[in-house]
Amino acid sequence: MKSPGMVAMGALAAVSVLVAAWCGWSWWSAAHDDAATRGQDRDTVLAAAGDALTALNTVDYHDPGPAVDRWIQVTTGQLGKTISGDRQLQLDRATASKTVASARVNQAAVAELNPDAGTARVLVVLDVQLSTNGSPSAPSRARLNASLTRTDSGWKVDSVQAAS
Repeated sequence: MKSPGMVAMGALAAVSVLVAAWCGWSWWSAAHDDAATRGQDRDTVLAAAGDALTALNTVDYHDPGPAVDRWIQVTTGQLGKTISGDRQLQLDRATASKTVASARVNQAAVAELNPDAGTARVLVVLDVQLSTNGSPSAPSRARLNASLTRTDSGWKVDSVQAAS
């Protein structure tokens, strides 16, 4: 005859195995859920958009080359072609106007995301510090709509417009 303690231990072991199996299945299911994947895609798009739009609103006329090169790196499509095709013009504009600008993301949101098509649209608010022609730096706020396209090297901005 089995003692009541042994029966209780056996039942407890069986329940423990069932709970562990359920927890493992729940964890795996959550990690592979479409909602989790969509959330990761949104986070990736937001990070890329914030980095790109910050870069596109940052330049120092003392050495504008690295900033313009970064503009080229974070863009694609017609916008990327325009910036890379007009690289010298961008350098000349920054130098002639003695522009010093820096930006940081204040708020950002994904408005649309189509991972299958590799497209996204984001709304971003930037806080920008801008100085031209030796004037003191002045703060401003830029509200932007940007479209992004997924490329082999990640998400890049293909168009950007001021939002109303």
